[in-house]
Amino acid sequence: MKKDSSVLVKLSIFLCCLYFLFNSCSEPIPASKVTDISDIKAVVDIYQTLTDENDNSISVSLYDRKGKMFGNDSVNVTVNGKKIEYKIIQGLYYTKTYLYHTEKIAPENNQYEFQIQLANGKKFFLGSVPSLKLSSSRNIIYDEEASLNNDFSIQWSGLHDVNVLYLSKTVKVNTREKSNVETFMEQPGDTIKIGPAGTYTLKKEKFSKPGETLDILGFEFTAEKTGTMNPQLLNGSSITINGNHDEQANFK
Repeated sequence: MKKDSSVLVKLSIFLCCLYFLFNSCSEPIPASKVTDISDIKAVVDIYQTLTDENDNSISVSLYDRKGKMFGNDSVNVTVNGKKIEYKIIQGLYYTKTYLYHTEKIAPENNQYEFQIQLANGKKFFLGSVPSLKLSSSRNIIYDEEASLNNDFSIQWSGLHDVNVLYLSKTVKVNTREKSNVETFMEQPGDTIKIGPAGTYTLKKEKFSKPGETLDILGFEFTAEKTGTMNPQLLNGSSITINGNHDEQANFK
């Protein structure tokens, strides 16, 4: 019985591997079979720097009704009237990513608007999202060289669309053994909802735990927005834009 059970487990693993390999190597659905906007799930991701609205990166991923990514030179996607290049990216284990990608596209009337033309010539509104308002990291005030003996405060103002603050820590691991090599470890921090102006204070008691000492505190002021998609698209369609100011303080 144990031998039969082992064979079944191995057979299941083998079949799963075959399924993964088949799905990874198989080509996407032919573009000619996608005849309407209701046949598509679209995911649009935009990164825009907060100091230059023309410094951006735009990616559009399309999926069929089975959730399989597809794309084709005969399916055109545009943003603000400019065609987005279609790319096939070769990944590991024979996997491929079918992606529409472009960079440095200026928003028009503070907006990114996307259109799609299918292989049969039909054109549809795909989605739109407002551009991010610009702001300066000079409006973020803190001590770049901070003391472990005092509370640490950050003040900011005029960051406009910024609505999330991500905090992360790099700590020095203290060991009993004497060594010339110091060990550092990154730790996940906190995610805090914020407004365009405010103050955040980290108490010195939170700096360290037994066996470790805070070395670097990273903080990322992030602006995140979601836009509007064509309601005829499949569920799961989305359009998001984000940008950030990255800062860090060193502790002694």
